[in-house]
Amino acid sequence: MVEPDIVFSRILEFMQGGALALDRRGHVRAFNPAAERMLGLSLERAGEHPFATVLFDDPANDDFAQALLDAVYDADSRHDRDIEYHRDGQRVWLNMITSTLWSHPTQDGPARKVGVVALFIDITERKMATAELRHANEELERRVQERTQQLAEANLRLQREIAERVRAQEQIAHLAEHDVLTALPNRRRFERCLADAVEGGQGFAVLYLDLDGFKAINDTHGHDTGDGLLQNVARRLKSCLRAGDTLARLGGDEFAVILGSICTPEEVEPVVERIIAHVGSPYGADGDLNLKISVSVGVALYPEAGRTPRALLQAADRAMYEAKRSGRRPVRPPAPDSKEV
Repeated sequence: MVEPDIVFSRILEFMQGGALALDRRGHVRAFNPAAERMLGLSLERAGEHPFATVLFDDPANDDFAQALLDAVYDADSRHDRDIEYHRDGQRVWLNMITSTLWSHPTQDGPARKVGVVALFIDITERKMATAELRHANEELERRVQERTQQLAEANLRLQREIAERVRAQEQIAHLAEHDVLTALPNRRRFERCLADAVEGGQGFAVLYLDLDGFKAINDTHGHDTGDGLLQNVARRLKSCLRAGDTLARLGGDEFAVILGSICTPEEVEPVVERIIAHVGSPYGADGDLNLKISVSVGVALYPEAGRTPRALLQAADRAMYEAKRSGRRPVRPPAPDSKEV
């Protein structure tokens, strides 16, 4: 039969982990070859001096020494920790588990503490792998955050580009149906509104307006003055109309109006008189310049004058030229000068 001491001796000899035994006074009493390799122990010094002088000439190993001290003085607790250990300029990581050694109880008294045993394994590779994994995770997180930021910035740029494109398309659509100078609907937009009014089937009136004397002012004072005058005429015309009416610039000095819910000439007359009076009032300009124009207005009622947009517009145009030739314009007191041009 193999003696137990031999078995334990062989087990300790071939253990991959280190084993270290201390007595109550803190002297090293036993260690296996693995502990000798890991800690740099020597048989000559072991047992004669406290472990602090045997193991820890390097102050960098104070944590290891403190862990053993904790085990010696705190016998009721089991200690398990990862500790840095330095030997021959090399740093390793050891996982150390310490437990108290107790004697067998006897007739003379209970069991008593006789020492401490420390078991430790080299976990340097695990620590390095953990550190590398942590570094890799941090790098991955950094790259993810960086990429997320890049995507967010790209998305923001895309949203801005889309918004700019939408605004550009809206502006193009607006310009396609509005006069640039006066911002009024242009002929294309007016004809669409006129078609909608015809389709609605309710009575309305179409007014065709042409400015008298505008060409002479434009030729004499220049296009800037002419443009300013047209803008002021547009503002005055809008002030003569209701919210639901449509005012458009057909081109040059020609304008057109759709008056909704109009069925008789008597309903149109006050609007026409108001337009003639307002447009015919003097226009102030820079310096002492005082501009004066008038307006000829032709009226066509739906459905009497026509049942299609083209027929109505042509009828209003003919009526406007008839008014211009006949010179039949209501005379109204001049409004106060307006500094508009």
